[in-house]
Amino acid sequence: MEKSELHILAEIGAGNIHAFEQLFFQYQPKLVCFLTGLTHDPELSRDMAQEMFLSIWQNRKRLSEVRSLSAYLYQMARYKVYDYFDHLEVTEQYVKEYLENTSEAKSEEEQLFARELQAMIQNAVRQMSPQRQQVYRMSREEGLSNQEIADRLGISKRTVENHLTAALAILRKIIYLWLLLTIR
Repeated sequence: MEKSELHILAEIGAGNIHAFEQLFFQYQPKLVCFLTGLTHDPELSRDMAQEMFLSIWQNRKRLSEVRSLSAYLYQMARYKVYDYFDHLEVTEQYVKEYLENTSEAKSEEEQLFARELQAMIQNAVRQMSPQRQQVYRMSREEGLSNQEIADRLGISKRTVENHLTAALAILRKIIYLWLLLTIR
């Protein structure tokens, strides 16, 4: 690591807010760009970067253990994205179970919310490009792996991942809105 990076990390570790600001202004745009490439959602990426820098400041005493600042930041960003998609998968599973169980629900209000959510999701999927729709349906409705979808459609696995990431970013916003509306 460069001497200047070691100095910045030491200063941040000592609580120097100006050194932290220097780090933030140097790396925040790069991290947002990197995260946006993975999430396809600039707003979400800015939020993730903000959370990362908050965590760095809160855990600044541990910065003395860092050997490569950029490697540390990009690894942190990758883990942030992994956590996000794991959480999104759990949320998606919750919504799926909720929708399945609502047919047995006693509350008419719950049934109405479930129908509205299903309609919102279906409408969002219909508005996606034909290939994105197909990739999403094959993944979520047929349960195919990314590699199986790539093989069937004759596209790369990375293209499948990009389509799913973009589709899930759209649906995440819909599910988040729905959860806000249904929390009592």
